[in-house]
Amino acid sequence: MPNLEEVYQRLEKNKKRKREIGKMLTDELSHSTRHKEIKEEMATLREEKKAIEMTVQAGNPDFKEMEELKSEIQTDSEVLSDIALNMYMKDQTVEIVDEYDQTWFPTFKVSFKKGNG
Repeated sequence: MPNLEEVYQRLEKNKKRKREIGKMLTDELSHSTRHKEIKEEMATLREEKKAIEMTVQAGNPDFKEMEELKSEIQTDSEVLSDIALNMYMKDQTVEIVDEYDQTWFPTFKVSFKKGNG
């Protein structure tokens, strides 16, 4: 089994190569007149879409409730993750049975961030 550093180095090498290829493709696309035109059209349409959405939201009292619900959902998701992780660390069974008698199990993800050293 490869060690942690070997896998990390391979991962970083592949990420770097992917970025290089992406940059080459971007450079090639920058020479395409039609691609530029389409990007400009898309930007204009995005702005128009956003203006329409803002108009609808301004006239709808449910929009404020939706924003509050988004915040509550995010908070509850974080609390749920914290509780599940604490249960896992205490070697307790971590599962949820929903209203349809379906059992849900957590999945855990490990990610790395750069240290200060």
